[in-house]
Amino acid sequence: MLISMTDVIFLLIIFLLISSNFASQTGLPVKLPGSVSAVRQTHQVIHIVYLSETQVSLSDKPIPLSALDAELRKLISSKDQVVRLSADKDTSIQVLISLMDTIRGAGFEKIFVATQNNKAR
Repeated sequence: MLISMTDVIFLLIIFLLISSNFASQTGLPVKLPGSVSAVRQTHQVIHIVYLSETQVSLSDKPIPLSALDAELRKLISSKDQVVRLSADKDTSIQVLISLMDTIRGAGFEKIFVATQNNKAR
């Protein structure tokens, strides 16, 4: 009787370990330029293009990078808005992450990095 009870407890422990959430690393979803799995996004509301270390284009209007946060805060109307971020393929990942942090800090949650579709034909 005691052996079967320990088996049940052991199985419960294994089940709880497998089904529990382990601490995961935080990060930002990023699709780099030249993705084979690139998918066309249809709900593009705000488009940001990284031009240089000091300037970006917000919906085809060049603005200083330092003013991006304030300009984005003016444009937010809901957390469901999508922000499309475009940059040259040689732009460092750190720059993209910094831009994404600025976008999230302005209140946007849905951000994607634009990619070029490189599917073989």
